[in-house]
Amino acid sequence: MQPENHTFPLPSEAALYDAIVVGAGQAGLAMGYYLKQQNQRFLLLEQSLAVGQTWRDRYDSLKLFTPAEYCALPGLPLSLPQGHYPTKDQIADYLQRYAQHFRLPVLLRQKVVSLTREGNLFHLQTAQHHFQARQVIVSTGPFQVPFIPTYATAPGKEVVQVHSAHYRNAGQLPAGRVLVVGAGNSGAQIAVELSQTHEVQLSVKKPPRFSPLRKWGKSVFWWATKTGAIYAPPSTFLGRKLLQQNDVIYGRELEQALKKREITLRPLVTGFNQQHVYFEDHTLGSFESIVWATGFRPLYEWLQIPEALGLNGWPLHQQGISPVTGLFFLGLSWQRSRSSALLLGAGRDARFISRQLT
Repeated sequence: MQPENHTFPLPSEAALYDAIVVGAGQAGLAMGYYLKQQNQRFLLLEQSLAVGQTWRDRYDSLKLFTPAEYCALPGLPLSLPQGHYPTKDQIADYLQRYAQHFRLPVLLRQKVVSLTREGNLFHLQTAQHHFQARQVIVSTGPFQVPFIPTYATAPGKEVVQVHSAHYRNAGQLPAGRVLVVGAGNSGAQIAVELSQTHEVQLSVKKPPRFSPLRKWGKSVFWWATKTGAIYAPPSTFLGRKLLQQNDVIYGRELEQALKKREITLRPLVTGFNQQHVYFEDHTLGSFESIVWATGFRPLYEWLQIPEALGLNGWPLHQQGISPVTGLFFLGLSWQRSRSSALLLGAGRDARFISRQLT
């Protein structure tokens, strides 16, 4: 069960916290674990109705490609069999249990609408409360606003469109041909699932590369952790090599579906004419629905400290340390290594940030 807000002292307008964590996902909870160990006066502000809600809101069939033994946050095992690939609901349950087990002061329904800095203090405003803190850790994660590319033309109104962030199952889509755009791991899983009930084509920038989930009798994550590859900083040779290979698809389901011709690969989309889609190779196809598995973009409009963000809207930081004194980021992709946006790396990065706090 999710710990209720009233389990903890309700915030006071005059209260000054040592640290406030924005976001109580995996990274924020791991940060809370270390803040509690340090006896800091802190809060975690979460905009969702429950801890783990963002996991529950993802597509029904989602399973992690990381085995359970590599999904735990610091101090509490996942309590699933070794080698089991957790479902999204199992991860959501675990995050709820984690917050309850360590009695972390999570305040729900607290969307931060502005973060400003005056002197040495940060001011956080939500719809309900105003908070003050000496330090702020932003752990809202890399998946914020669903991104759909723009084109000179658009699909006809009769074409059903859904972003992977809002896709739940095949029942959302009408009968007929489906175009899945984007072949990351989510796009691959969704395309395979839809191929059981629909004719599916998959639009890709370049031919997908596959990695098995196990090599030589061991999980690929066993090898990655034993060799330290998954913790290699992006500034190193190995880190740069892994960063270039970050689009690998784990598992063989899509590869097998392509071999069986259950899914057809298409190149990049270049435009539309009603139900017709034009592709980069000057071919076209007609589709009843489109699933956009095209990723996300950052949204930091509420972070009203200009020197904290770059021109592209992404946070400025070195390993999560902002140029703004007292401001930190956590849970970003490749923040310190390949593991940074995974459950596997949340605790490691949170411990690093906790050591930078005053």
